[in-house]
Amino acid sequence: MKKLSELQKMLVIAAIVSVALALLALIPLFVAHQPGWLIGVGIGSLIEIVNIYLLYKGSEVALKNLKTYQFLLFYFSRMALFLVGLLVVAIFSYGFLGKIEPVPAFKNAIWGLLIAYTPMQIVVIAVMLKNKKSIVTISEKEEDEEK
Repeated sequence: MKKLSELQKMLVIAAIVSVALALLALIPLFVAHQPGWLIGVGIGSLIEIVNIYLLYKGSEVALKNLKTYQFLLFYFSRMALFLVGLLVVAIFSYGFLGKIEPVPAFKNAIWGLLIAYTPMQIVVIAVMLKNKKSIVTISEKEEDEEK
């Protein structure tokens, strides 16, 4: 079997954590009939997987071109994705200025979203600590390790 790259390892671990969180979010769905937890975990997990990809590719592009603004562009796009996810879930959970009515299925979705955001950061930190890398050098090629 082919050896996975660091990005692929992080994405696989993130997917496994996402599935575990989704299985845990099934408990409130079946016990209390609250699908919001599962909706929040699903949206948060998807955003976090995209954020892990953007983290990796952003550092790769910045290191290749040695332009700081490109790293900052990827960084702010990741932060904007966090905020967009939070805003979308909040709008559907609580409504917006009387124009958008709250969706009952989104009750507690914000908590599910926050629960999904947290472990993914731990995944990234754990992989970086294991390989003794910083955020800036996370995407350096494996050839450097072989030398």
